[in-house]
Amino acid sequence: MGKFVITKKPCGKYQVMLKSKAGNILLLSSEYAAKISCKKAIELLRIYSQDAAKYQKKTTVDWELYFYLKSKNGQAIGISPKYQSTFSREQVIERIKRIAPIADVEDLS
Repeated sequence: MGKFVITKKPCGKYQVMLKSKAGNILLLSSEYAAKISCKKAIELLRIYSQDAAKYQKKTTVDWELYFYLKSKNGQAIGISPKYQSTFSREQVIERIKRIAPIADVEDLS
């Protein structure tokens, strides 16, 4: 499957990534001042990843496709990498729906 990975950035903030089994980044969280916030974010990502209405699909000015995963209050809790096709973006969303609820957590911070 995949896993959530908690990392500590050089600036001292923490971030969560959802990675596929192959190690590809599927979703990045916001940056947090405390590690406990990452753990809470993982629980929110598990919950909201199951709701198709929480995926806000976007296009950059360079026509790259990506999406946000939003919480019930509309706040972005995760953002995807950029994709070249709608098909690729949709495949990743479906993969996240399968992986997120059962993904292990690895703390590299």
